[in-house]
Amino acid sequence: MKKIALILFNYFPYGGLQRDFYSIATELKSRGFDLEVYTSTWDGDNPEDFKIIEIGTSGLTNHSRNINFYNKLQKVLKIFSPDLLLGFNKIPGLDFYFAADTCIKYKTRTAKPWFYKFIPRYKKSIEYEEEVFGIHSKTNIFLLNEKQEKEFIYEYKTPKERLKIIPPGILYGWDKGESVNVKSSLGLDVETKILLFVGSDFKRKGLDRAIRSLNSLRSNAESYCLLVAGKDNKNFYKKEISKMKMEKEVIFLGPVDNIGLLMQEADVLLHPAKEEAAGNVIIEAMLSSLPILTCEAVGFSDLVKKYGSGYVLEGEFQQTEFNNLLKKIVYPDTNKEIRKGMQKLKEDHYFYSRFSFLADCIEDHFCDQ
Repeated sequence: MKKIALILFNYFPYGGLQRDFYSIATELKSRGFDLEVYTSTWDGDNPEDFKIIEIGTSGLTNHSRNINFYNKLQKVLKIFSPDLLLGFNKIPGLDFYFAADTCIKYKTRTAKPWFYKFIPRYKKSIEYEEEVFGIHSKTNIFLLNEKQEKEFIYEYKTPKERLKIIPPGILYGWDKGESVNVKSSLGLDVETKILLFVGSDFKRKGLDRAIRSLNSLRSNAESYCLLVAGKDNKNFYKKEISKMKMEKEVIFLGPVDNIGLLMQEADVLLHPAKEEAAGNVIIEAMLSSLPILTCEAVGFSDLVKKYGSGYVLEGEFQQTEFNNLLKKIVYPDTNKEIRKGMQKLKEDHYFYSRFSFLADCIEDHFCDQ
């Protein structure tokens, strides 16, 4: 039985990367691999199918904790002696890397101040990124979309044969659950239009942009509400909401186990992220026939355009332009037409094939040895 070590800095049940990790681990286990998971912290139920090794955390900053995690990892891996290392964060020595984030070097060059590259955090991050994507690395890399591929090849000249763009990864039955009347349970009027925001990193996912776009609809005759699903500190946003006098229009739900039920009730998904390598919530909305308003920084925005699933704000983010697109997508006839064009997407196997695709690649890797 081949032994695989899965490496993830932190696990919590509501992160997109974490959900992908869990589904990949489950698929590999079902194929008979012996798995051990190495993480600094595990926040959630302990699975029976694979062993969790919590290394712990030490250090005052994220990058120092990550360095300490890597150093400890080298010692504990010797006990398991795996045949293959599959990483979900960039560290040296991986056989496979699941690239759920953007290219740090590209982002720094295009969107950060000039002095950012001189701080210790950047230097270590680039060192680890080079270990994975550099031309002398042997790591095979799973990418989520063509946007990532272009950025990494541009910055590191990564050979294309080491890069694989993988399908989206939604589980069959992901949206099953007991039906609930969202408007009734939240005390909303039946005529209220629901805008949905999903994400556990409010700043990066662009919650401030979503709130401002909601505010731009107040001149419309209809009533609108923004539902915020995700785990993060909401205090700053509540202050801004109070200034706009929108306390009743923005509702924080906290983490939501079955986002599919919310999507069945919503009118639009707002995903104006400032940085998003992919955005699984985009795929979930597409399969729910929920019209999407997003921006070009989101990796899966290309699928929104390809499948006519909503609107994508092109180029640099402009709040006024985003607001205008929102006014278009909430217009009843437009909204209905977009929904109609999305109805068959739920039946397309492509959107459910990520985890079997990855497991096939890993099995092929062992066959080629």
